Amino acid sequence: MDEDLAKRFPYVQFVPTQPIAMRIEELLEGVKAELAIKIFGDDQKVLASIASEIQETLEGVQGLERMEVETQLGQAQINITPNYLSLARYGISVDEVMNVIRYGVGEEAVTQKLEGVQRIGVVAKIKDAKNDIESIKNITLRSSEGVLVRLEQLCDITLIQGTSFIKRENLSRYFVLSVEVEGRDIASFVDEANSLIEKNMQIPKGYYISWVGDFKNMQEATQKLMLIIPITIFLIILLLYTAFNSLSKAMLILMNVPFGLIGGILALVIADIYLSISAIIGFLAIFAIAILNGIVLVSFIDELREKYPHVKLETLLKDAALLRLRPVLMTAFTTLFGILPLLFSSGVGSEIQYPLSVVITGGIISSTLLTLLILPSAYLLFYKKKSTLK
Repeated sequence: MDEDLAKRFPYVQFVPTQPIAMRIEELLEGVKAELAIKIFGDDQKVLASIASEIQETLEGVQGLERMEVETQLGQAQINITPNYLSLARYGISVDEVMNVIRYGVGEEAVTQKLEGVQRIGVVAKIKDAKNDIESIKNITLRSSEGVLVRLEQLCDITLIQGTSFIKRENLSRYFVLSVEVEGRDIASFVDEANSLIEKNMQIPKGYYISWVGDFKNMQEATQKLMLIIPITIFLIILLLYTAFNSLSKAMLILMNVPFGLIGGILALVIADIYLSISAIIGFLAIFAIAILNGIVLVSFIDELREKYPHVKLETLLKDAALLRLRPVLMTAFTTLFGILPLLFSSGVGSEIQYPLSVVITGGIISSTLLTLLILPSAYLLFYKKKSTLK
């Protein structure tokens, strides 16, 4: 679709996006793009030139599909600057000129007409004053000596390019340069782009850039997770130790977590999806499922050891894996069937749900298989000597 639109309309830029994703991105960062550069500063024209220079610098970077500048310039404005020498020569004050512009050209109400509770503004405008810039130049004023003077004899009247709108954040103006990356993870692209900008560009003093979008959100989420995950793991170990009264069993159950993570990572690679906030949430869900499967199997093995203390540990582990096969598979399949609609959905919002469902699907499959195969083997390595001594 992108290629067909580009061929059909070569002078128009198209940025494909999804409604829900676009709204979330706009609410979070004020931009309608997954990745964008905010250029902060005071002068709109300088901001526009920095944006153009960044475009030239990053052209040809691997993975860069397109860049689009959110144009804020281009609004035509008529600039009227009083010439004080001419005003003094003809004996006309600046206030008189401003009144003519304000009421005659700007159509500001000179008085109001009252009709009941309604107030209707009365405008005394100069006829055809807004047709073009020449009409404004030919507006006549009468001097104190009765001489008729055209407005262009009293003021410098020019047509300039102004701003159509101005965006601000933290009391600073900014330009938005939207970036679309394909076939590459955003983190490595941003690192390479930053190094090229620092190496090849000299940004004026008082101006700076900031990356926003999914990359910034993922960075913030990662920083929070770096704090939350260790605390969570510590609390889980504490709860497992309390439940089993054994640190080795708590660590054995935690060893089941990488089994689920392996499947989630492989699923991302097969589906050709890069790590995102949605995928990270999927890994957290797999974390819980893997621990649940480990608790189910380890607790059942302990029950069998208490009931049949004279049976070999290898035999008990085989029986435990076979007897717990159905509950573990039921847990896996109910979760898997619940996540399948998200995996195959293609409607609005599917771009957010898809990475989550891919990770959970891969994690459930690997966690279930490896729990039944590797966890009993690990249990045997941990407790074989103790069983032999008994």
